[in-house]
Amino acid sequence: MPAASETAARESGAVTAQDRLVADLRDLLAALLDKAFGLALDGIERFARFLDGVSARGGISVNAVLGGVRAAIGGHSTVWGAVRGAVSALSPAGRVALIAVLVLALLLLPVTVVLVLLALIVLAVVAVARS
Repeated sequence: MPAASETAARESGAVTAQDRLVADLRDLLAALLDKAFGLALDGIERFARFLDGVSARGGISVNAVLGGVRAAIGGHSTVWGAVRGAVSALSPAGRVALIAVLVLALLLLPVTVVLVLLALIVLAVVAVARS
């Protein structure tokens, strides 16, 4: 039990050593938490800068992986994210070449299907002729 003089000192508003210690420990804890969160945020910012550097100089495969990860985090299709990441790493000439290949593939698709069907017919005729 606190003595009558301690109780009187507390009631009169006098600050005791224990109260100062508690206040100082709270200030110390607040400063420690502030410093810890500051260090954590600095580490996260350094890691983000590192990832930006990797994506800037990493090439198509690294950008594809990062695009897939971004899409997965965003809840989108990882395949589409990887494709978008890979295309974003291409130079303008590479993008033009990719578009040209896709357009040619679409235009030549009917011809390719006809050629495959003709090859299957020829294989079937040869198989029947041999048997």
